[in-house]
Amino acid sequence: MSALERTRREIDQEALSELDSVSLREILDHDSRPSFVLDLDSDYCGKTTETIRPCFCNTSLQIHDRLMDSITGSGTEELIDEAERTAYENFRSWATGVTEFDDSRDVFPLTTIYSNMLWTGSTIRRRWRIISGNQCFSISQLPKERSSSAGLSNITKRVRKPPPLDNSPVTTPQPNNSFLDPSPIIQNTTLISSSSSPLPHLAKQRSENTSVGTSSGTTGSGASVTLSTPEKGCPDWTAAKPKGELSDHMIFARNVDWAATPLGPMSNWSLQFREIANLVMRDPHPVSLFWGEELTMLYNEAYKNEVAGNKHPDLMGTGFSGPFRELWDGVAPTFRECARTGKSVRKENDRLPIERYGYLEETFFSWSFVPVYGGTDRILGFWNGPFETTYQMINSRRLQTLRQLGEKLAETRSVKHFWQCVLDGLEENHYDIPFALLYSIVDSDDADTASHSSDSTISLKSCLLEGSIGIPDDHPAKPAKLDLKRSIEGFVPAFREAMRTREPTILHTRNGSLPEDLIEGIHWRGHGDPCKEAIIIPIRPTNGENIFAFLLIGINPRRAYDEDYKMFAHMLNRQLATSLASFLLFEEEVRRNKKAAEAAELQREALSHQLELQASRMRRMTELSPLGMYLFDPDGVLLEANERFYEMTGHPRDESSPLEFLNYMADPESQEKARSMWQDVLIDSKMRQEELRINNPNYVPRDLTGEPIEYWVLASTQPEIGSDGRIRSVMGSIADISQLKWAQGLQDRRLQEAEETKRQQNEFIDITSHEMRNPLSAILICADGIRDSLSTGADNKTIEECIEAANNIALCVQHQKSIVDDILTISKLDSNLLLITPVPVQPFAIIHRAMSMFKPEVQAKDIQFHYYPDTSLEKLGVNWVNLDPSRLLQITVNLITNAIKFTQGSSTRTISVRLGASVEQPVVHDEAFQYVPTRNKHIDVTSGEEWGDGEVLYIRVDVEDTGCGLTDEERRVLFGRFAQASPRTHAHYGGSGLGLFISRQLAELHGGRIGVSSVSGVGSTFGFYIQTRRAPAEDRPALSLLNHTSPQKSPDAERVLGKPNPPALVHTTSSPAALPPRAISKEGGTLSSDALHVLIVEDNLVNQRVLSKQLQKSGCIVYTADNGIHALRHLTTTAFRTPGGTPLSVILMDLEMPEMDGLTCVEKIRDMESSGEIKGHVPVIAVTANVRDEQMKTAVERGMDDVVSKPFRIPEVLAKIRAVLNRLENKEGKA
Repeated sequence: MSALERTRREIDQEALSELDSVSLREILDHDSRPSFVLDLDSDYCGKTTETIRPCFCNTSLQIHDRLMDSITGSGTEELIDEAERTAYENFRSWATGVTEFDDSRDVFPLTTIYSNMLWTGSTIRRRWRIISGNQCFSISQLPKERSSSAGLSNITKRVRKPPPLDNSPVTTPQPNNSFLDPSPIIQNTTLISSSSSPLPHLAKQRSENTSVGTSSGTTGSGASVTLSTPEKGCPDWTAAKPKGELSDHMIFARNVDWAATPLGPMSNWSLQFREIANLVMRDPHPVSLFWGEELTMLYNEAYKNEVAGNKHPDLMGTGFSGPFRELWDGVAPTFRECARTGKSVRKENDRLPIERYGYLEETFFSWSFVPVYGGTDRILGFWNGPFETTYQMINSRRLQTLRQLGEKLAETRSVKHFWQCVLDGLEENHYDIPFALLYSIVDSDDADTASHSSDSTISLKSCLLEGSIGIPDDHPAKPAKLDLKRSIEGFVPAFREAMRTREPTILHTRNGSLPEDLIEGIHWRGHGDPCKEAIIIPIRPTNGENIFAFLLIGINPRRAYDEDYKMFAHMLNRQLATSLASFLLFEEEVRRNKKAAEAAELQREALSHQLELQASRMRRMTELSPLGMYLFDPDGVLLEANERFYEMTGHPRDESSPLEFLNYMADPESQEKARSMWQDVLIDSKMRQEELRINNPNYVPRDLTGEPIEYWVLASTQPEIGSDGRIRSVMGSIADISQLKWAQGLQDRRLQEAEETKRQQNEFIDITSHEMRNPLSAILICADGIRDSLSTGADNKTIEECIEAANNIALCVQHQKSIVDDILTISKLDSNLLLITPVPVQPFAIIHRAMSMFKPEVQAKDIQFHYYPDTSLEKLGVNWVNLDPSRLLQITVNLITNAIKFTQGSSTRTISVRLGASVEQPVVHDEAFQYVPTRNKHIDVTSGEEWGDGEVLYIRVDVEDTGCGLTDEERRVLFGRFAQASPRTHAHYGGSGLGLFISRQLAELHGGRIGVSSVSGVGSTFGFYIQTRRAPAEDRPALSLLNHTSPQKSPDAERVLGKPNPPALVHTTSSPAALPPRAISKEGGTLSSDALHVLIVEDNLVNQRVLSKQLQKSGCIVYTADNGIHALRHLTTTAFRTPGGTPLSVILMDLEMPEMDGLTCVEKIRDMESSGEIKGHVPVIAVTANVRDEQMKTAVERGMDDVVSKPFRIPEVLAKIRAVLNRLENKEGKA
């Protein structure tokens, strides 16, 4: 190798190395062609997207916004034209698709046309698809490849567009610069001499015409025009320096090397030839000029766009020996005849084979040949004006085929005949049906007899040959029978694909789907050219999904499979499907009618026999039915009835008058109901039912004891409507419902009696409670007054007697109150009116309070009384919990009461109260202690909102005594209503027997249970547990009821717990503990100067005087009123109505009073506040013996600020007053 070669190779290597450093993106950015890159592995290149998503676009593409949008599909939503949408979908499929012939994943075909540009593509590393666009003159200048549906579709639309109607030059895209470069001019070759004389007769004629058109003798009529010299018009494009604007085609024609053609250089053209050339270019219709014996061509832009195709630009300046050589054999006789005779020739719809889009195309033209003399007496050339009629002729031919097919299919008599009619209808079209093959689908078992398929699954299916067109009988492409599942011969693979898609399928020789060896030997019809494509049409009726046959037809080799061809295939498929559906429906209808006629005869005979049998059955059923059945005519005359009807009604059998049935109604009410039912049926023709009372002396119903009862029937009546819509008859039945009506009456009476008994019982309880409670307040207050008076000073004996009497009064009152409370509790439990109301409390405080209530009694009876908190309280940190304190106190008090009762006579007298807690439900059964089974299913009572969301806890209380104990037999009868251990228990210990029963009910209502363990002669332990929740800190009262060390009550205990103090023995110290500390004086219970002004509204004068006296002793200023009217009268004199009037702190108002009760009075007061008659809110507290929850709730809803139930003590009243005043004061402060 020489040194020069080594140096050159090193230079090349350096250049290649430098080229490797250049990135692909840089190369594409410097490319002037619009280009973009797709990532074939991206999800955006799959079938799931409807737009193109380039991963890179070069600068040339980015600066053209509209082109960029048309590629990425940003404007596809604005494409109204379906053709434009189809063009974009075709371009997207081409850009993102891959070839099927190898694994290169390259684009196929290599080119396509979109947006008036030729696009080429290539694939790098089987992933990166590079697509570039090239601008061209016109669509017709580009090669048409039948394999590219996108390009062919656009070219087809361009060719079919009608030519412009004006005389302006057809504008085209900017041509490629290579076509603008002038070719070398050859001076020696000319067709027309430049020295030839002008044609005198043409000049003379032109002069005469001009003279006439511009004569001064004319005045310019309406038929004349003004001739001018347009500025942009080009009078002569052949001139050396042409004037005006040249079209792109004119520029192209000027750049043709005419010197190399028989026409010679343009500068040597004669004036006459120039004028003819200008006429050609200015003509808006396709025009070509064939000049000289060589027939050299010169054509305009319309001819280029609509006729020449890709023969342009090579066609310009050549003759039939060049690009149009395939036409010469067909047009040569016409040329010669025109040249010989000098006569113009006109051809209509002449078939011409032209290869202008890459294949020999079947075209039709209506054209003319006009001889041109060029100012001489010799023919110098020919003027040709062609108009393409290809699409009109081909569409007409295809429509004719469809018409013939329809006529043939109308003659179908069977499915087998249908397939033959299909082939007969296609036989006449030799060009669009070069060959055809028809197979029907049958079940494999029925291949020899059946002629169509029962479903569309491939399994166990065969294809039977029904006929062919253009295929010899012994040809391998048409075996008589094919196994659709297993066979591979013939077109079975293509048939399977068509069955899967259920749509027409295209077969190509280029991809092997149309095997060339399989179609060899076919007698090609039409042009005689072998088919390159074929289409399989799966024939299925429009009203079903089953495929019945496959029709394989060849595609015209001289026509592209364009949109028109697709439409022809679609219309052919549609007509076959519609005709097959119509025939199948007709065949099915005929078969069904035949079967229906045969079945109808059999059914008629069966129905006749069945009708006779049914009639016999109905007669027997009617006679045996317990219902009375009847049939009346529209006038109310009985037509027919069963025996039971006559027995039930006593209707006469021999005669009947209109509305005879009204006569045996027992009372006017039933008679009116029967008449109304009859009239309603006749009016609206609807069924009616009524309960009627009948009087039939021959039939008397009786109750269970045999006593006669009222005779009632249920009458059901409905009309029988005729075909004319009129009522033909009225039928129905009557059923004896006497026993049912008697039972309903008995049930109603007993229900009313029960309700009346319940009402009387509740009324008795309310009255008894009210009458018992009402004097109790006075007794309690008097007892407290005696005790307080004598405690301050008197001789000892008097003091002791008075104190003893007072204590006795208090004990009796307390006993009377406990009985009333038990009765009220039982009433609430029976009526499901007793509710659990949780509030934040300390459980040990409730237990201490219960024990403090009995402390004087146990001291007097010398009973050891102990409290033992369980370690679980400290371990679980139990302090504040949400529970109902009144129910816990009530159960505890009942158990302590029983313990004291049965322990006081024992030698060892000890009572122990234990309090514990757990997070789990206590054990319900062990050897020492047994809980009583619950009556209802256990539920979570703490799930309501009022319980909060704290942790669930179980509080357990045990009361142990050293009393007489219980035997097993005595223990079993406990906890029942009015139940005691033995009959002698009441005689010895007293009591009502309600305590344990109430305690059991309350414990279960609170989510717990109660039980007992006892040993006779040793003692008993009664215990219970209840369900609670921890109370959050923000819900706890500001002041603790009790602390951990002292069992004494806090001043606010009574207000929070809502329970009155029990009557205290003389040994306890009485003080107004319910009042705030600042209101208590050192002298012992009188108020400071901040005294309360109280108005007492009470009709009972005794209660009024006692309450007034005790409030005055407590330091209050008291006013009294006998009823609500007097109270309103006094209110008008207070500071609430008159500034500077009488002070008033609170009103204590009874509810039941004459003239005006307490609820009416408080409503009047609230109305006066709303209307502004009085200023501010008047505190009103109800003082009543009506202590039911609903009664107290009603009082608050009507306007009371709070309620005090009788009996009560003065400290309780004062505590309630202070609580109400403090609450109202806090409310006003927040407002």
